[in-house]
Amino acid sequence: MSYVADYEAERERLIAANDGYDITAQHDACGVGLVCAIDGKPRREGVELAIRALKAVWHRGAVDADGKTGDGAGVLVSVPQDFFVDQVRRTGHALRQGPIAVGQVFLPRTDLGAQEACRTIVEAEALRFGFYIYGWRQVPVDTRVIGEKANATRPEIEQIMLAPPVGMDRRMKFCPSEELVRRSVGRSNDDQRSFR
Repeated sequence: MSYVADYEAERERLIAANDGYDITAQHDACGVGLVCAIDGKPRREGVELAIRALKAVWHRGAVDADGKTGDGAGVLVSVPQDFFVDQVRRTGHALRQGPIAVGQVFLPRTDLGAQEACRTIVEAEALRFGFYIYGWRQVPVDTRVIGEKANATRPEIEQIMLAPPVGMDRRMKFCPSEELVRRSVGRSNDDQRSFR
């Protein structure tokens, strides 16, 4: 069978398995794009193409009248290990075996007590799941390029750098553990109510 024939057969099987899903009910997802390297090797060209694609969807109405405040659309890339190796070394920690995991954490910008409460919850949950904490990194923000509304409501953005639990250095097992930590932090946040 050809690729097209395989695709059409699989599509028909999925439609039948989902109570006759009407394929005509699908809608376009304006503003969604995918850029990847088929060989799987990360390179700057892929990021540059993704940024070009992102710039091409300004028409979808996701920009405020100030021309700068957006809806948070962005580019998702894999964790640049070489960059974070340098960041971990700056904290004074020796690298452990396995990839470096990075959690992007949005903190209340003006309430330092709430910031510390949030960091404590994130750290406690990461430790509970066996992660080793290398430290925190403050993400640089250039406020000159964001809109007035975005600047008025922007959070403090920090990254927690983690090593996988001992014995868990294979990527297939690592990502689900990160997701467990993320969900657990969310539940702790709901329980604490200190993030508001």
